[in-house]
Amino acid sequence: MKRKLVIGAIALAAVFILIAASLVIRSGGKDVSDVEEEAHLAQWTSLLWFCGDGNLGEWNMMLCNLHFLEMVPDSEESNILVILDKEGTGDTRLLEVHEGGSIELNLTDIDPEWTDNELNTGGDEELLKFLKWGADTYPAYRYNVHLSNHGGGWRGMCWDESEVDHLSLPEIGSVCDEFKAHIGRNIDILSTEGCLVGMAEFAYELVSSCDYFVGGSTYGWGSEADPENDIWEPGNWQYDKCWTNLSRNPEMDGGEFAIVMGKTFADYGPWRAPPFIPKESYSDVFAIYDLSRMEELTAAVDVLSKELLGKVTGIGQTINQATLINLVIGHPETPDELHTESFSGQMDWIGLSTYTNYDLWDLAYMLTKSTAGTMRSTTNAKRVMELVDETIILLRNTDESGGHADAHGISIYLPYRSSEYNSDYEDIRFAQDTGWDEFIKAVQWT
Repeated sequence: MKRKLVIGAIALAAVFILIAASLVIRSGGKDVSDVEEEAHLAQWTSLLWFCGDGNLGEWNMMLCNLHFLEMVPDSEESNILVILDKEGTGDTRLLEVHEGGSIELNLTDIDPEWTDNELNTGGDEELLKFLKWGADTYPAYRYNVHLSNHGGGWRGMCWDESEVDHLSLPEIGSVCDEFKAHIGRNIDILSTEGCLVGMAEFAYELVSSCDYFVGGSTYGWGSEADPENDIWEPGNWQYDKCWTNLSRNPEMDGGEFAIVMGKTFADYGPWRAPPFIPKESYSDVFAIYDLSRMEELTAAVDVLSKELLGKVTGIGQTINQATLINLVIGHPETPDELHTESFSGQMDWIGLSTYTNYDLWDLAYMLTKSTAGTMRSTTNAKRVMELVDETIILLRNTDESGGHADAHGISIYLPYRSSEYNSDYEDIRFAQDTGWDEFIKAVQWT
C-alpha cells in the first residue's frame, strides 16, 4: 500500500513538472515562472530613448514628447519606460510613464555607478544597459525599442553633443543583437524619430534582431514646447495617439502596432529648416518595414549593383556614367518623371543643394525606362522594385507640390560626387554584404 502511494505521489509530481515546463515562456532572459513572482508579465514594454542633449533640448523636444506620452491611459498590459536627457549637466531622467504624470526612478537602479544623473545618450553601452534593465524589471511578451534624436541616415542616430558621441549604425545593430540574446527572441519593433533613417542600409542592419523597422526617409519635424507658457506643439510623431491605441488594444502583435505608428504619423510642410537648405520641403515619407523581406531585397540590390558596376567601368563607361548621372538620377529641378526622387541635401560651392539619399524603388524604375539608354536594366531593376513593395507594409507620403510623390519608403546612399564618398560606409553590414559601395565609388561625378 505504501509503495502504491509513493508511486502515485511520484507520478503526480511528474505531472506537475510537465505542466510547469509547458508554461515556460522566455521574457527578459527569465522563465515566466520566475518572472511572474517578481512582476506582472505585460503584453508590451516600450523602451524609449529620448536623446535631447543638444539643440533639440533647447527646443524642449523631448519634454514635449513626454508631455504627450503622459496623456496615454494607464494599462497593466502596456509599460512605457523613458530615458530623457536634455542639453544641461545632471539632467538625465529615468521615467516610468503614467497618465497625468510620470514616476521618476533612480538611474542607479540600472547601474550603481550612474550617480551623477548624466548619461552619454550617444553611447551603446548605456543604451544596452537600459534595455536589459527594462526587460528584467518590466517583463513583457513583446518589446518596442524607440530612438528619438537627430538622424543621419546610414551614419546612425542620437548625437549627444555634450559627449561628442552618437550611436553609429553598427552600434545600433550590435545593441539590438545583444538585447535579442537577452530576451531570447527578436525585438518586435525598432522605431525611430530621426531624419533620413528610412534606408535600406539602416533596415538591413536590424535583420538579425528585429521583426519590424519604422523610419522616415525625409528630414523629420520634431515637437517643440514652451513649458512656462504651457505651449506644446507636436511633430511628426503623435505620441499620445499612438500609445493610447496600444494601451486600449494591448493584444496587438508587432506588425499591428507598427502600422499604428504609421497611421498616426503626421506629415508636415512646406518648411525651410534647416536654414542651409534653400528649397522648401516636406517631412512626409514614413514607412513600416517587414524585415523578413530585407535579406532578399538586399540580395537583389547586390545583383543590380554588380550589373551597374560593369557598365560604369567597362566599355563605354564615359557615356554610361553620363547617362546614369543626367538621365537616370537627374536633377530635382526637372519634372518628376525625369529624375530619381531624392531626400537629403548639402551645399555645393555655388550655393545649390545637392542630394545624397535617393529612393531605391524610383532609382530602379528610372533604370527600366528607355531614357536610361545603355544603363537600362530590366530583370534586375524590376526585381528590386517588386521586393521594395513587398518589404514596405505601410507607406506615408504626399503628392502635394514640394512633397515626395515618387517615394516608396526605402532610400539608399548615392553620394553626389565621388569625392564626397564616406569610407565609414564600409563598416555597415549592407556595404559588407553587397557590391553597392564598389558601384558608387566607381561613379565619377563631374
